[in-house]
Amino acid sequence: MNSMIQTCADTLIENIGKMAESGTGQEVKRSFSAYTMDVIAATGFGIMVDSQKDPNNPLVEKAKDIFRISIFNPAIFLSLLLPSTTKLIEKSGLSRTVIGNQIYFRKFCRQLIQQRKETGINENMHKNLLNLMIKAQLKGHEKLDPEEEKELHLENITDWRTKRGITDDEILAQCVIIFLAGYETTASTLTFFTHSMATNPEKQQKLYEEIVEVLGDDLPDYDNVQKLPYLDMCMDETLRMYPIGTALDRQCNKACTIKGVQIPEKLTIRVAVDALHYDPKYYPEPDKFIPERFSEEAKSKQVPFTYLPFGAGPRMCLGMRLAKLEFKVAAVQMIRNFKIFATEKTENPLILDETFLLVAKNGVWVKFERR
Repeated sequence: MNSMIQTCADTLIENIGKMAESGTGQEVKRSFSAYTMDVIAATGFGIMVDSQKDPNNPLVEKAKDIFRISIFNPAIFLSLLLPSTTKLIEKSGLSRTVIGNQIYFRKFCRQLIQQRKETGINENMHKNLLNLMIKAQLKGHEKLDPEEEKELHLENITDWRTKRGITDDEILAQCVIIFLAGYETTASTLTFFTHSMATNPEKQQKLYEEIVEVLGDDLPDYDNVQKLPYLDMCMDETLRMYPIGTALDRQCNKACTIKGVQIPEKLTIRVAVDALHYDPKYYPEPDKFIPERFSEEAKSKQVPFTYLPFGAGPRMCLGMRLAKLEFKVAAVQMIRNFKIFATEKTENPLILDETFLLVAKNGVWVKFERR
């Protein structure tokens, strides 16, 4: 799996190299979106869509359409506040866009599933999530190879196989979720990270020195990126300042009273992640990019559940480890090969826009220079 991510990262670095050669400021989100689409297609489904070399790839365009929808559209906003009103979407002008894109992804994923079943799965094929789900379906209740689960980052998911075996419709649903959840989230995090590096050159230099000292000329992989503590701090601080999902919903499964407030069963509780992350009680000077607040010493004093970029508990983000690896491989290669500078078009602070996920309203503009 790491080799597939590295191949995608190599193409990303080639594209950034072209940006550097231009000598001008560039908007970076599109490049990162294409990179993450290629990674999720390769690791999730064992296919190469080459969206980095084909910027008009329909997969990327359809995915972008979905995430362009603003949560402040009246129908979307009301459905988020009151889940029982989600049928309003069907009556709004959004239905054509939402349903049309859903149909496209379902058709694409259904064809992939059918094709993989027809061609068969052999042990020489690259391991990917789609093959694993099909094997689980064919094997029924048999346990899969633990090493295979570990490589695909599934070993920490409790009872991820259903007791009755996974159905075609469930495989299809998981495929669509993997495509959409694994695409925009990491692309946005890389975009915000790049902005943070451009606007904090001393932090960028410190990270560069760590990468050179620890990795030398070695390519980043799952094992050696764990030896880069400052990279972890920069990633964590990026996710604190720019949590891609700004809210978490949980349903109360048993009526209870907390500090005098009665919470009935089945009530949906919304946690404002961005409010927690910017509370000066937990994070002094919250508007400043300070990776050191996530050092091991600082984290040992952190109040539990005040940092929630991936959620928490049994329903936290299952793709967290894959997303972090995807991020780190790209970040290491980018920082090792290029200096990143702010330009006259670089907003600081960024003007943010909440569609389904947090994005920079006017994009992130930076200038690259080869080291």
